[in-house]
Amino acid sequence: MKKVTVAILLTTIFSITLQAQSYSVPRKVPVEGLVRANFPTYFGRRQTYPQLIPESFFPIGWSKDGKFAYYVEPVDEARGCYLGRIVIQNMRTDEIVWEFEYNQGNNVEGDEMTGPGDLQTLWAKNRTLFTEKLSENGIVAVPSAILGKTFTVAGRSFTAKAVAKMAPKKDDYADRVAYYTVSLSSSKLGSKKVFASDDRTKDDYWFMLDAGLIGVIKSPFENRVAIIAVEVMRGYEGPPHTGEIRIIGSDLTSGFGK
Repeated sequence: MKKVTVAILLTTIFSITLQAQSYSVPRKVPVEGLVRANFPTYFGRRQTYPQLIPESFFPIGWSKDGKFAYYVEPVDEARGCYLGRIVIQNMRTDEIVWEFEYNQGNNVEGDEMTGPGDLQTLWAKNRTLFTEKLSENGIVAVPSAILGKTFTVAGRSFTAKAVAKMAPKKDDYADRVAYYTVSLSSSKLGSKKVFASDDRTKDDYWFMLDAGLIGVIKSPFENRVAIIAVEVMRGYEGPPHTGEIRIIGSDLTSGFGK
């Protein structure tokens, strides 16, 4: 009897804790203007319509030990279904600690999609799971602002930069990126490489057309940033192409060299 009572009590406490730490639906941070500014060749008067559509980006928050949580809505390339992905990522190692991917097209009865068709509905359906994972990883929901690629923290100026290496042209579509690197520099500290993508030089079916950065988000707990990269992948039937978001972590105090 006592064991049953204790079990019920622990379950109740856990339930109350989850409710107390419940996370609201994250707010979208518009990245379209930043993508347009940093990838101008895909926009402008010469284009009858924009040739690049980026993923939608929803920062959630940070943990005190360097984890960053965010939600993205991948571009629906005329499939007519809602797509979503929530990620908890270690910004010290770039390792993805936990993620949840959703494709409305996987929930079909007859000719009808039955799963959630927007973020609000998806979040409501999975609120307990999302709350459990975010709480488990110590994520504190905080408002996020995207700083520029050149930014100042604690009196020091930093610049994040991406350099793409183009692969030999093997097809009639367009040039493609073999790989790219991301570095962070400071006039006072020097510079360091913080990321290098896989080398796809020998891949025949690889269609990354461009890669670059749109800004950074700083942790409220540490001198650490999440660098936001955008990888331009060729559209399924050509333009518009899709801008896939990649998050890269870096601290602002160590690893620099003159």
